Order: sequence, then C-alpha cells, then structure tokens
Amino acid sequence: MKPAESFLRFLSGIGVGSEAESYLSQFQRSARESFAAIVFDPATWRENADGVVLDLRLLATLALTPVVVLGFYEPARADAYAQTLHGKLAAMGISSASFASGAERAQIASAAARGDIPLLRLQGAEPEAREDELEALLRQLGTHKLIFLRNEGGLSHKGQRLSVVNLSDEFDELMASSELSDDQKRLLRCSRRLVLALGTSELLVTVTSPLSLLHELFTVKGAGTLLRRGARILRYEDPLAVDRAALVRLLEDSFGKTLRRDALDQSFASLYIEERYRGAALVKDTPLGSYLSKFAVTRQAQGEGIGRDLWQAMRADHARLFWRARRDNAVRSFYERQCDGRIRAGEWNVYSIGIEAEHFADVVRYALAQPVDF
Repeated sequence: MKPAESFLRFLSGIGVGSEAESYLSQFQRSARESFAAIVFDPATWRENADGVVLDLRLLATLALTPVVVLGFYEPARADAYAQTLHGKLAAMGISSASFASGAERAQIASAAARGDIPLLRLQGAEPEAREDELEALLRQLGTHKLIFLRNEGGLSHKGQRLSVVNLSDEFDELMASSELSDDQKRLLRCSRRLVLALGTSELLVTVTSPLSLLHELFTVKGAGTLLRRGARILRYEDPLAVDRAALVRLLEDSFGKTLRRDALDQSFASLYIEERYRGAALVKDTPLGSYLSKFAVTRQAQGEGIGRDLWQAMRADHARLFWRARRDNAVRSFYERQCDGRIRAGEWNVYSIGIEAEHFADVVRYALAQPVDF
C-alpha cells in the first residue's frame, strides 16, 4: 500500500478521511517549499524531538517538505539543531538540506523538489532581528502556514483552549492577560506582525503540539490555536451589487452541489460576503424574525475561522434569527452551539435565536416551506 493511501485509511478510521484527502490534495498542488514552515521551542526539542522527526518523516512520505526554521528561540544552537535533525532524519531514510536564512528561494525550492526537507537557520543576535529574518523567509517562499510546535499545544485563556484568535480584535486583551507567559506573548506579537505584513499571501499561523500536528494540518477543526487576521466581511442590501458568478461558485463549493439557476432570485434583505468570496450568509426579512437562508464557507477556507467572523458580522444585525439545516449537515455542531432553540422536523433541524416559544410552530412552518436550492 502506498504511504498516502495508508495515511488516508488511518484518518478514515477516525472519521476524518475525506477532510484529509481534500487537504492533502490542496497541499500537494502547492509549490513544495511553500507548503508550511515549522518552528519548535527548546522544551519541545528536549522532550519530544523524536515526535517532531516522526511527523517530518510522515510528511516526507506524502511528498510534503515543510521548511524547518531553527534558531528562532536559541540562535546559538541553530547549527547544532540542524546537525542533529539531519542525522535523525537520515537514520529514517529521509534526506534534508541545511541553509542560512539568507538563502535564495531557488536553492530552497531545488532541495524541496528533490524531496530534501529544508532546514533554515536564523542568525540574528536579537529576537527582533530573527523575526525580521523569519518574515523575509516566509515572504520569499510564499509560505501558506507557519506552525509553532509546543509540548503544551495550543494557547489557553480563562481556562478555555483557544481554537481561533482574531489578531485584529483580540490581540490587546490577550497581551494584557496575566495568564500568558512572556514567551507566549512574544509568539502572539510575532504572529500578529507576520499575519498583517503578509496578509496578501493568506499566511495562517498555528500553535499546536507535535502529537497533534497531523490533526492540525489535515482536519477542518484542527487541534491547536489558529492565529489569524480577522476576515473582512462586506454587507450588501442590493443583491445586484454582488458578483453573482463568484457567489454561485462559493455556494456550490461549500455545499458540494449544483445550485438551482433561480436560487439567488429570491428577495434577500442582507448579504454578508467575505471580501474574497470565501464565505457568505444570505438573510431574508420575515414577520417572525430574520431567516438565514444560506450560510457557507468554501472548502479551502474551512478551518480558517472565516465562519466565525461571518457569523459575528451577521448576528450583530439580527437579534431574532432562525434557519434550517439537514440533520446530517456537516456544521450541525456549530449551529447547536449558536442557537437557543432547536426543533427536529423530519429530515430537517430548525434552529432559532431570540424566538419566543409561542412562535416556534410558525417559524418551523416558514422554514420547511422554503424551496430546496440545490
């Protein structure tokens, strides 16, 4: 059995095979040197170096060659880390190539094309200088994902694991918190700088543990903390003002079905669309409250937190809201966390927020009477 088939079979066994296949295909279409960059802290190396190496070995067998960034925390040890990591990978039959951070993209790309995992050594004496090197590296490689590996995994705040952090809106509160260590705050500060500076390349930053790296990479839900620039959500009241073709592509990609030709001819009061048409919420006005006709995020953007930003923008304008979704809908658990009312009606669940109990029957009748648009 081929490595990719074995890997997908394993993930299918734990219920995420289709997600993994989609992500693997997406990663393999990217330039090999752009797939991801991995940074690990000293404690992770001391206590879990073999776990890091096993992750790299599996990714290499899938024809994925993440760039490993060494010296972000301890520049004086970058060369020693590179030598040790090279030896550990070689012992598993995986080749690697070591570079100083100023190496040209062509050199790194050539190594990745050969299947060598690039090991990049940062050399700046001061943290700010190394962050400058890291930004320049990610920019020239067009890196899609920066992964910080920590034994502790993702970040936590107020006793809750943070699955997504909006670095535009939540940064100040987290930086003021006494719960986060100086190292965690440095990580947040550096991530915000990189995400804002490299926003046009859609850089995503993740904090996770070596044991959870595969789930973080190959599942929508992930297994760490995603640090990202908040999505820009545009609100339209005139359906003619939107790019109809782009909206159709978004909906069909999200639902995996063909949209009926007249589905967008309905009377929508508000359309909330992420600026690059990676997410949308379509809302109708009714005497019972606002009806959420469609809520969609493209498959490629799922797991990036766009759905949360979209939901918050939509909810800010609609206090009384209801919608329906099939009982096997993939985002059912998300809807159940948002609603304060739910009624099962055949193949549908009807959800509501702020709807009084005496109106539930009318809400269900209205929702079930809506056309099927796919």
